[in-house]
This record gives sequence, structure tokens and C-alpha cells, in this order.
Amino acid sequence: MTTKRHSPVHDDERPPLLASPLSSTAAAPARSHAAIDHSGTNGQAPVNAESCAAVEAEKHQSGSAADPARWILHVDIDAFFAAIEQLRDPRLRGKPVIVGAGVIASCSYEARRFGLKAGMSLSEAKRLCPDAVILEGHAQVYRCFADQIFACCRDVAPAVETFLDEAYCDLSGTERLHGDLLAAGASLKQRVLDATGLTVTCGLGPNRMLAKLIGKTVKPDGLARITPQEADAFLVDRPIEQLAGVGHSHAKTLRSMNLHTIGALRALSADALAALFGSPGRMLYERCRGRDTAVVTEREIPLSISRETSFHRDTADRTEIEGMLEYLVGRACRAARELGIQPRTVAVRFRYTDDESDEQARSLKIPSSTDPVVLAVALDILCRRFTRRVALHAVGVSLSNFASDLAEQGSLFDEAEAGRRQALYEAFDGVRDAYGHGVLVSGRALNLKGRVKEDRHGFVLRTPSLTK
Repeated sequence: MTTKRHSPVHDDERPPLLASPLSSTAAAPARSHAAIDHSGTNGQAPVNAESCAAVEAEKHQSGSAADPARWILHVDIDAFFAAIEQLRDPRLRGKPVIVGAGVIASCSYEARRFGLKAGMSLSEAKRLCPDAVILEGHAQVYRCFADQIFACCRDVAPAVETFLDEAYCDLSGTERLHGDLLAAGASLKQRVLDATGLTVTCGLGPNRMLAKLIGKTVKPDGLARITPQEADAFLVDRPIEQLAGVGHSHAKTLRSMNLHTIGALRALSADALAALFGSPGRMLYERCRGRDTAVVTEREIPLSISRETSFHRDTADRTEIEGMLEYLVGRACRAARELGIQPRTVAVRFRYTDDESDEQARSLKIPSSTDPVVLAVALDILCRRFTRRVALHAVGVSLSNFASDLAEQGSLFDEAEAGRRQALYEAFDGVRDAYGHGVLVSGRALNLKGRVKEDRHGFVLRTPSLTK
């Protein structure tokens, strides 16, 4: 396992990178540090001591965590929203910065020293860090920065899968192009810094899961590599919550069974995990052994489209809840229409003020991306599931299991009516493209006016990343 950590960058100050080779046992490695000279190297680190011959030998070793021929680079933007705000306003540098409204969407590393983290309520954040600077955020600006960073990723990898503040880059088979892949990661970090002024943390591993996990050990502004042979020792003592696919609910169940580490999870058979968690249990069986076969792909059709937000104030007001749900359905359906796809499945989820949550998915009789069809199902789910006499903190909708726009043809709906409905909403989309989404608001969403702040892009949701 090899790690490199960059010192924080302020203004035009660019300290040298530090290289920290770790022993291959990954038990209690000794660290040695050597400065990396950027002059004349385009920001690349020197070639790592691990030879190509060693990598070839790994390919034939049985029981490895993953196919050693695969190399995935995980790129994580450090303190994304907060870092951009500090970059835009130098007065915020070195100060605890929070981006969010109602809950923390992102916070600077200065704020994290006080125990702050994403998802924490602002009231709790203010109690822990009274001097924190709280900003509502600028979603459009964040997207522009993300696009620049992901463009840098695409310059070095043939396949890049992007998310809000992270990307997976498949570097498999690019050794002849890049030479040492860890050096390619260092070069990418420098390119991102030069292009945006932001730092990223990179983890290089034989699969997506290991690449992301090893990167987390060197945040912020770090660079690390893990080999298949190091995976077992690296995973065995890590907390169960760090395993991809183990959320709060699964972790609670496993800890109640006295299973606290990833290594301890291996005591359960695949059938036992499937009995506990269904089909995801079999995936956990593989992942706790370091195996992850998920590929990196630039999906033209996403697996799902989600829109969700917390309320400005926890509420049990049906008018406000249904209005927000209709607005979110409209945003999600518009995103589906832009991609020329129609969901077969609609899910509604909500979280109560006491942190209990509920979710239900339902299939549409006919795939559709028009607002009324999806909304009817979403409202019915809400009506049937929102039964507790407790205020809601957040609500969201998710569309999935997509079909192409041609799927509705030949349905039980009258084709002429379906065509008129589709044309109507495509016309709405055209108006919104020209004048902003907020120019057209209809139905129950009108009840949000005066309750939720608006701009030309529509209602400003509590979480900046979800105002889209």
C-alpha cells in the first residue's frame, strides 16, 4: 500500500508532495518521507518501486481480492462546496465554513475539527461550533467546478463515472500510456489544482470499493494505492460501517449480533447474509472479502434519478408536503425527458423529525415521464405511508428502471392523448430552458410560493446540491 499526502495549499503557495511508502503487510507500517520535485515533470511523482514484473506475478496468485489487471482511481473532491466558497472569498480561508440550510451539505476541514459533518442539523452545528460561517450555497457554481474536474479525469482515463463530488476512473490497461499509475494520479491532482484551485484525494486500487476506501485514509489532498495482496489485512479490522453497502440500519443489525468489523462479517455465510438483508446480503459477502466486480461506466441512462430536500422547518402540513413532492416530481420528470427515458418505477421516501424514515417503491402500469402520471403514484404512496403523527424533516422522489421514450407506444393509453401530453410537457421544458425553471409553477407546488425562496431556476431547496 502506497500513500502520498499533499500539504494544504493557500493562495499561490504550493508545498512539495510527500511520499509515504507503506509496507506491504498493511499492519503497522513504518513511514519514510521524501520530497517530490515537480520541476520538469508536469507534476508527476517518480515511478513507484513496485515493478511491472511484480504486478504480473500478482495476476497468477490465487485468492486475491480482485483481478490485479484492473486498476480503478477514485477521485474525491475535498470539502467540495465549502472549499469552493473559501476559494471564492479568501476571507473564509482558515475559518470553519458550513454550506447548507437546515442540515450541513458540506463543511470545511476547519469545521470538522469541531465534530461537524454532512447531514448534521445546523442547530447542532451551531452548538458545537458557534463561530462557524454558514452559507446557503451556490449550486450552479458548484456544478461548473465539478465539470472542470471531471474533464481533467476524462483526459487521463478512457472510462469515467461521475457523481456529485467524486469520480471513478478506470485506468486498467493504460500502463503503457501513463507508466506508473500512481504517478498518473499525482499528475491528475496537479492538473485539477491548476485548473480549479481545488484539491482532490485519490485512491488507486484493484476495484472501486478498495480504491475509495484507501483514499479515505489519506484525506484531504492525499494519494494512496492498495494492491490485491494488501486488501485482506487492510479490511479485516475496519469498522463495519466503512463497508460499501452497510448503512445505518444494516450496521445496527450487525452490531447487535456482535459483528463490529469487516473481518467479523466473514463469519456469516452468503446464505445467512441473504436471509438478513436479501440480495444485497450476497453482495456484502463478496465485499467483506475485498471483492467488487462493479465496472466503471459512463452510463448514458442512469440507474436512477432522484430529487429530495429537507424542509425549511420540520412540518406535518399536508399542503406543504404535497406541494414539495409535486415540485420534486416535476424536476425529476424533466430530467428523465431530457434523457429521452421513462421510468417504470417510482419511489417516495421521507424522514421524520425523530430520524425515523420510510420508503416505498411502486411500478407504473406503463412507463411515463409526464408529471401527472408519476405524481399520481407518488401522492398515493405518500398518503398510504405517511401515517405517523410526527412532523417530516425531508421528502424525496426517485425514478428508476427506465425505458426509452418509445415504450409508451402501443400502451393502453390512447396514443393521441399520450402524444398531446408528451408534447405539452416538452413545450413546458422549452419555456423553462429559455427563461428558467421557476417561470412555470403549477398545481400543488403553487402552495410553496411565499414559503420557499425562489430564483429563476425555481425554488431554492434546503440542500444546495439538490436544487436542480
